[in-house]
Amino acid sequence: MTEKDKDSREDQREFFRIDDVVPLIINPASEDKLQEISRSLSISDLADSSMSKHLPPNISESVSDLRQSDLLMEINIKLDFLINHFLLEREGLLSAQKKPVNISAAGIRCTVGHPVKVDDVLEVKMLLPAYPPVAVLAYAEVKRVRPAEDKTFEVSLQFVNMSDDVRDEITKYILNRQRETIRLRKSEEKKQ
Repeated sequence: MTEKDKDSREDQREFFRIDDVVPLIINPASEDKLQEISRSLSISDLADSSMSKHLPPNISESVSDLRQSDLLMEINIKLDFLINHFLLEREGLLSAQKKPVNISAAGIRCTVGHPVKVDDVLEVKMLLPAYPPVAVLAYAEVKRVRPAEDKTFEVSLQFVNMSDDVRDEITKYILNRQRETIRLRKSEEKKQ
């Protein structure tokens, strides 16, 4: 059995995988960061934790003028957008280079520009182009390293200490991308 067949079998056992191109930043993880729990910043999640949660539950009753209520909601949406944009910029995801990846909820395969070795732990930041976009910060252990011809390294990473919420976000994204791919394929078949 070849190495590729072995990789294929292992991938089938865990989670669905897709090939995609996403903004990605991978750096060595410091010991301090390894103690943190992985987190996911979903733009919709951030909006839920914003000002709208802190308004009284019967806002429609306490604001007599519907126009005022509409204006407050519009201001809230704009503030959420600005806060989310700032958070993504601070994490470097808005300017991150897009890289081809093979991703599942268990791990990711991609290239890195710096040498790594098996068992190294890396910090992985990626922006999944879903609607709304999902920013993911996770830690991953290097399982395989293969030097590439262009002086980069193809690495297979397994996520570690990942919360179920983050894993669910990645799974949801992958399933949606697979649905899109199937729809596009069917639409292409109809055209022929």
